[in-house]
Amino acid sequence: MGEGAHMTADPLHDLLARWPGRFRFGRLAVVLRDPERLDDAFLTDAVLRGIAEDDDERSVFDSLLREGQLEAAEYLLENGPLSEPAHDRHRITARQHELQEELRSRFAVLKQLAEAADLPLPPELDWTELERRCAVSWPETERLLDTARNSIETGLDAGRERLTTRLAEKEAQGTTDPAWAQSSRALIKEGLLRAAARQIDDGTRSPGPERVPALPAWNLEVTPERLLEWHLDPVQQQRQVRYRDWAPADDSARHLLEAYYSLSDGGFVAAQGFTTALNAFLFPDDTEETRPDEVQGGYLTTVSRVFADAETARFRPRDNLDLFIGGPDTREPEGMGKVPPFAAVGPCLEPRADRGRCSVLDLRSLLQLATLRTGRSIALLRVLGPQWPLAMFAGETADELAELLGPDEGAWWMTLRWILDLTGLGGITVADALASATGWDPALLTLFLQALAERQGLAAGGPGWLPRWSQHRQFTAAVEDTVLRPLGPSVGTRIAFWAALSAAPVGEDVTADELMRETQYAADLVPDAAALGAAMVGLGRLRLAEEASADRVRLRQCGVLIALRDRAGQRLEEALRDWAERAEQDAPEEESQAVREWEARRYGLSPGYEEYLAALADSVPAADLDNRLARLARHTAEDAVDQQQVAGATDLVPLLREMRGLWQQALRGRQMEFSAPPKAVARISGRAAQVVLHELLANAGEALADSDGGRVSVEVEQSGEDWLVEVRDSGPGISYPEGREDLVFRAARSTRGEGRGGGLHRARRIAEAADGALVLAARSHGHPILKGAHFRLILQMG
Repeated sequence: MGEGAHMTADPLHDLLARWPGRFRFGRLAVVLRDPERLDDAFLTDAVLRGIAEDDDERSVFDSLLREGQLEAAEYLLENGPLSEPAHDRHRITARQHELQEELRSRFAVLKQLAEAADLPLPPELDWTELERRCAVSWPETERLLDTARNSIETGLDAGRERLTTRLAEKEAQGTTDPAWAQSSRALIKEGLLRAAARQIDDGTRSPGPERVPALPAWNLEVTPERLLEWHLDPVQQQRQVRYRDWAPADDSARHLLEAYYSLSDGGFVAAQGFTTALNAFLFPDDTEETRPDEVQGGYLTTVSRVFADAETARFRPRDNLDLFIGGPDTREPEGMGKVPPFAAVGPCLEPRADRGRCSVLDLRSLLQLATLRTGRSIALLRVLGPQWPLAMFAGETADELAELLGPDEGAWWMTLRWILDLTGLGGITVADALASATGWDPALLTLFLQALAERQGLAAGGPGWLPRWSQHRQFTAAVEDTVLRPLGPSVGTRIAFWAALSAAPVGEDVTADELMRETQYAADLVPDAAALGAAMVGLGRLRLAEEASADRVRLRQCGVLIALRDRAGQRLEEALRDWAERAEQDAPEEESQAVREWEARRYGLSPGYEEYLAALADSVPAADLDNRLARLARHTAEDAVDQQQVAGATDLVPLLREMRGLWQQALRGRQMEFSAPPKAVARISGRAAQVVLHELLANAGEALADSDGGRVSVEVEQSGEDWLVEVRDSGPGISYPEGREDLVFRAARSTRGEGRGGGLHRARRIAEAADGALVLAARSHGHPILKGAHFRLILQMG
């Protein structure tokens, strides 16, 4: 009897299970694996469908893969006459990883829904069982997920009804604030029942964008202009039943609509009247009048405190917003090139379909805003945000996004929700999908946000695109490039990356031996153990590397790496071929690139730093790179330390891990020992911390220049309310005489020759600007083994 056949009580079934032609009849070969599901009607239907659809083995296999019937596809591969088993095996593995990622994303969403609603997880959300089912049959897995969602939705409906009744009882007592009640209803509507219950019970306000009521849906048949006429005509207000739901929330809302109507008259008085009315609508206690300035086509004025909410202030510390008020015939603002992203309003201005620096507040949006009693400034930003460039809320670069997110992982989730909310890109579900896919790598997060913004409004875009991002070849290539970009052109670190990804599931440790074995499986000629060990340390430059040393590597579990793992074997072979062909002639060039990247870290606070890094990544000719680097050096030497550049909070551990990897690539043959707690958040910006640490590590590396090898030790430890970063080296130490150690921090002074000083001087100034300190703890012999200099950086805990 052939493999996969079953003995049953029915001889016909046994015969069909051994029949070689069974694979031509669609799902017949598949259902024969499970005798409990067999009956004559099922067998007949399977054969007739196969005949009608003209199935063959290849089309059956392809359809099984599409549907996610993985165990059935494997059965067909093992027992059927398919001609490309190796290729088809790879396809099964790739589809399995794809479905596992979709399962992970949907599971996380359902778990988040249940937790936010304070509901127990349905029994169908057993992760172990779901993972097992996913490896067998995606349709069976989907049935479990759908059952779980229905169970959660039922619990949500009951919870909403219960909390709505409790809120109504509170309101009936006459002791509640209408704005607070409106916020509570918004939380109930969003399904955040735990937060809503807490808010109703203790009277507090919950954080997050969901606490702010959404604008009412515009489902009226009348035009905004007609509805505005109703607002201005008391007779129509009484006659029109539909008007009641759109009545202004209070006098400030009524005055705002009247002021908008007056804009059709034009002139200074109308512009000032609208500005005053909008400020009063947003903040009733704001009595300060703003005088508009006449500009081409209208007036330029300011809306006060639009970003004053504690949760939106991070996006624009200067909380005022420029407002262009167009004249009666102005269709587009002109001459506003030097104004940062601004808002515009006017009788003839209309919102643009694409994102730009001008965001139009149109009449329909004003009518929607006028119904709100609470969260008005945030609701206004929800109108304007989707029209502004994404950078308004997510920063121009990945580093700016990282600064916005901050070092506290607990705050990342909330910040991302605000970014998505104010840009109109989605809510909690999208935030969870992004976090799961990107592993919180700011560069990947920036890439995914940009992709969402580009696809906004498209039928195949938005949240529906996220679970299927890996099916888009061009975007997947961009993802791969973004992940690997921190490694530069180094073939060795790419070999280490693909070998680590191939050797074990993402999130598990890969030892040096395992990584070496993986490379040996892929090619006959591979780098030696020492070179691979150095490359493993170099992986610390990746934000997605949770551990990177010469002994082991652990990559963060996220959707991007799970998807890239499907091609890890192929990419490893390509990287090894590349290494074998180019190792000898390109080694100096690769080393030079690492040196340039390392040297650039010194200039992280200087203008042009981002452009220089981009030029490095684009392989700009060396002469141009040298000129750019010289300009950076001049800026660094001339610029004073800017307090604003130093302010912030940074987790020193991942920063040091990244710098360690680059340091060991740039300074071949020198080793760095690193020990730190899992997290060390200091009160200093990421760029400022990078510059200070670069000077310390560069100084230690140069101390080993004349030695054959050498070691540097970096330890991060807590001392009271401070973090101490201890940097020791095995070099000759500092030659200044005892009692004159402070000379090492003087500008333009160095023990290494004329013109070499300034780095440690600048590092100390930056540390002091962050209310910290940088000291020379020992000139030499401060450690029994590492007998060189010992520097101590002291930074306040963040």
